[in-house]
Amino acid sequence: QVESMKGMVNAFSEYARAPELKLARVDLNELVAEVVELYRAQESGAALSMQIDARLPPLLGDRGRLRQVLNNLIANGLEAVEGVPGGRVTVQTQMNSGPKGNTAVIMVTDNGHGFRQELLARIFEPYVTSKPKGTGLGLAIVKKIAEEHGGSIEADNRPEGGAFVRVVLPLAALQEGAQPARDIA
Repeated sequence: QVESMKGMVNAFSEYARAPELKLARVDLNELVAEVVELYRAQESGAALSMQIDARLPPLLGDRGRLRQVLNNLIANGLEAVEGVPGGRVTVQTQMNSGPKGNTAVIMVTDNGHGFRQELLARIFEPYVTSKPKGTGLGLAIVKKIAEEHGGSIEADNRPEGGAFVRVVLPLAALQEGAQPARDIA
């Protein structure tokens, strides 16, 4: 119980303090590949795959904080498919064009049981969780990091089962002179 309380206190202090972003050029595709490979190296009953958009240029972001986003989302996805036969988690990157300019999208989907309907509207609030061993801060931290980068986040259940979390980050800051991302899939 002491270890559990320590973990909760650490998670809250991480959520509460807002370290200054260390902005630099980040190749999101490369970062996704690194994090996915780390999780693949761990023993898990679930299949972990990635779909990389080779058109996605680098963005201006804090590499460490974006890594934290990926860690939280992938860990949540893997927990969601624990014990699910044929459990799958997919991490996708995508470049989108819209009225507000180009955006980078990170989407993590799973084929688990999905979010409980009564929690869905509050899923990004601190301490909202349906997991017995979670603190309820993971998605709140992800939302905070997305917003610090000028982005947004959404989550929902998929019609075919499971859930998705989509993080949208602006690309405008580096569009001029940005080099095309390498295809690492």
